[in-house]
Amino acid sequence: MSEAPGVRVGPVVRIQVQREPLKVPHGYYDPRYLTAVDAAELDADGVVGIEVGGRIVDAHHRRHPRARGGGNRALSIGFTGHYAAMAERFGDRVVPGIAGENLIVDGPPLRMDDLTRGLVVVTGSGAQLRLGSLRPAAPCREFTSFLLGHRTPLARDEIADELAFLSEGTRGFIAAVEHLVGTAAVSVGDEVYLAP
Repeated sequence: MSEAPGVRVGPVVRIQVQREPLKVPHGYYDPRYLTAVDAAELDADGVVGIEVGGRIVDAHHRRHPRARGGGNRALSIGFTGHYAAMAERFGDRVVPGIAGENLIVDGPPLRMDDLTRGLVVVTGSGAQLRLGSLRPAAPCREFTSFLLGHRTPLARDEIADELAFLSEGTRGFIAAVEHLVGTAAVSVGDEVYLAP
């Protein structure tokens, strides 16, 4: 077995894609388009979920017909430690993955100071996938209002404390994929490390 690439964070426990954007045209957050998959392929354009019988192009992938974010949000990552904190604050609406990240890692709540060098995913075959240029995913009014039990987005000043709580990575992180050459496969059970 090859040497670990850095400090272990934990395994990937959920992979999911958004079949369609979660912020629907009427302005509310709708998680029904989230689909869990056992594996995903990553390339410079984004994430494609792999399931029995087919492939699902994520809504943030550049080739999705209704692509969100212009490829600037092509891969997102969340941690179970953040989900525990969200569940404590918002209750049973919070289940791992409800924020829409592609990869959920069973690990502690990390902050940008922890992620300055990025992450490394070690696949079952031993391949190492480096993810860099991580940045916090900004919480939106629609998702925050959903967590508070509101279908219609609340005004930003009404939810200022909640938006602040979800900032700085609690809502998840965006990772760059532009550097990828070819396709990299990620599966549930792959291990994630802090890059050295």
